[in-house]
Amino acid sequence: MEPFTSIRLRRYAPRAAMAEHRHDQPSLCVVLTGGYQETIRARTVDQGSGALLFCPADEPHSQLFGGTGASKLILDPNPGALGYLSDHIRLEDAPAIRSAEVGRLGRRMAAELAIGDMFSRIALDGLSCELLALFGRAARAASDTPSRWVQAACDYMAAHQEGPATVRDVAAAVGCHPIRLSRAFRRTFGSTIGEYQRRLRVARASELLRQTHMPLAEIAAACGFCDQSHLTRAFKAELGCTPGSYRRT
Repeated sequence: MEPFTSIRLRRYAPRAAMAEHRHDQPSLCVVLTGGYQETIRARTVDQGSGALLFCPADEPHSQLFGGTGASKLILDPNPGALGYLSDHIRLEDAPAIRSAEVGRLGRRMAAELAIGDMFSRIALDGLSCELLALFGRAARAASDTPSRWVQAACDYMAAHQEGPATVRDVAAAVGCHPIRLSRAFRRTFGSTIGEYQRRLRVARASELLRQTHMPLAEIAAACGFCDQSHLTRAFKAELGCTPGSYRRT
């Protein structure tokens, strides 16, 4: 079985930004080094080494890379592998997992790509099957959590970026107990609801910095920050630079 029709290595420059875009074909991505923020299906998530993500065809998404850039393996699943996964996982939800084992398999696959001899195809097929099995098990386990609450919370925060929203506010909006929602949220994203809100607002601020000439104070207000200083602190904590220096790059 050849799970993937193609496997290729891609590198991305530090602080590079990819505006919202779509792909004609579905793909899996293994993050080898570095990290970035990805916004997809109203979720803004930090992705780093060991992450394995599925991107459905024609799904809008954007990416903002960190100070070290990133390297990724892009894998195009063949129809058989894609059909098998879709029988067991909701691929339309753009599932993602992260583990040390994903990182180990990804590095071995990258090494075989570099070798490129007559045995590399066999090695890559075996590693690819391991990767798919790991992805399927972890994604299926994650789908057993109350994902509808988490998705509803993401949708609520995306629609209310301009004002503060406490954990209780978000939980009340989606009809879930705050503690239960917080636990499900951390299992899904590896972060708190507050951290997710900050990333969402910083991502929105970065878009406005790239696409408009709005003063920083107006951007801060539009993105739910108390003032320009609050925006600057949050922006620097997330991206390692100030809004002003980000706009000048």
